[in-house]
Amino acid sequence: MKCPQCLTENDVSATKCSICEHAFAPQKGKPAGYVSFYAEYFAFRELVTPQLIKVVYIAGACFITAAGLLSILSPEALNEYEVGPMLTRLGGIVVLLAGNLVWRMMCEGAILLFSLHELLVSIDTRTKALVLQAKGNRQ
Repeated sequence: MKCPQCLTENDVSATKCSICEHAFAPQKGKPAGYVSFYAEYFAFRELVTPQLIKVVYIAGACFITAAGLLSILSPEALNEYEVGPMLTRLGGIVVLLAGNLVWRMMCEGAILLFSLHELLVSIDTRTKALVLQAKGNRQ
């Protein structure tokens, strides 16, 4: 529930705002209005990129794991390389372990950027609420 005075997000069950302590009116049992997916999508209220990054991570991790296992289990399939089967197997182990770790770190970094955006919006909202509260205390 968004506070009408300071615009801070609060729990639905809250009776007053956690920042400015504005008392909420008791909620009436009205049905929630349906908001279409496209209205939310084009308003950019919900970011889709973090979920997309998670899907891309899973696909990339499967690809890296398959490439590592292929190198470990069947180095004969990679005969065009001039290194021996032992180096191919060792390379497969490195790809399997380090490749998945690096891929995970890259995806986490991308998601971290979007998390920072959400945190900055939260800080901005709380700062506005504190400014409003300070102005109210002066008067």
